[in-house]
Amino acid sequence: MAINLPSSLTSGTPKAFFDILALQGGQGKLPKDTRLLRACAAAYAVTQAGLHLLEHGPLSSLLFGLACAALLAAATWAVLSLYKRQDIIVQTITALTGYGAFVGVVSIFLHLILAVVLPPPLPTHRLVGFLLFPVAMWNIFGFAYIYRHCGIRLIPAFAFAAAYIITVYFIIDTLIR
Repeated sequence: MAINLPSSLTSGTPKAFFDILALQGGQGKLPKDTRLLRACAAAYAVTQAGLHLLEHGPLSSLLFGLACAALLAAATWAVLSLYKRQDIIVQTITALTGYGAFVGVVSIFLHLILAVVLPPPLPTHRLVGFLLFPVAMWNIFGFAYIYRHCGIRLIPAFAFAAAYIITVYFIIDTLIR
């Protein structure tokens, strides 16, 4: 059985995502496709849940992943509505969740490697968190880059991205255990 994807998904979308990951292009080249948005949001929720699952139970991890995806979509919708950029909401949320899913996969991979290299009795959770701090900064800069391509100035774009990451990893992570 063959899967028939729209030509917009098979030609320009992978390159657009690669350009976003490389911080060389914006979300403007992504299609305004809600199926792609849902797929990226689901991938983001799954990777966030997987990252949370490394230290917590399955139910709290599932809730964490869903909360992360919902908060990212709601915050982005609010920010873009504030800036009167409703025309690019679908593309921006798609770019943010796709980027976040990629960073999540990298985080899980690095977390597993560091957990093998630094086995207990070392304070693995804190040490791994400290060693993965550059990945969190990479996530902030990537989200700020995507927000910047929405026409938001540099400082507010960075502030929105940092506020989201801080909210997710310090507040939501603490609340959902």
